[in-house]
Amino acid sequence: MEVDEVMQQIKSAFADAPAPSEDSIICHECEECLALRDDVRGHTPDELSDSWVEQSFDQLPFFSDDAKRYYISAFLRVAALKPDSLVSQYVLFSLSDGFRMQPSGGYSPQQRQAIRDFLGYIETCVDEFDQEYVTKAKALWQTVA
Repeated sequence: MEVDEVMQQIKSAFADAPAPSEDSIICHECEECLALRDDVRGHTPDELSDSWVEQSFDQLPFFSDDAKRYYISAFLRVAALKPDSLVSQYVLFSLSDGFRMQPSGGYSPQQRQAIRDFLGYIETCVDEFDQEYVTKAKALWQTVA
């Protein structure tokens, strides 16, 4: 699968992900989480620039489960475009541990497939260190509801 196909599948699969309410974007109210909330509030994943995602590469754990489902497509987009980036590494870490990956209603079959396809694509692009996280994530995403 080529990067353009992966990106289109991600965009399509997450297009109908419900936006989190403003009071449920972040997991708790610390300074870093409040800054994240302020950065993304009122923006769709497509409106988050690649440069913002790159600067915020380590912010996925601070999103609530529902917000992570909504915004993860922006991180997947940048990770697919730049597989050797910190964004890619942190996306793999997040996808491999399942931390705050249980949004209300779960992930749709299309979303789960888009993530599995992303993992299949990224597996061909990352070094041996990141292969461990790809393997863990692939196993986890076979079972995520």
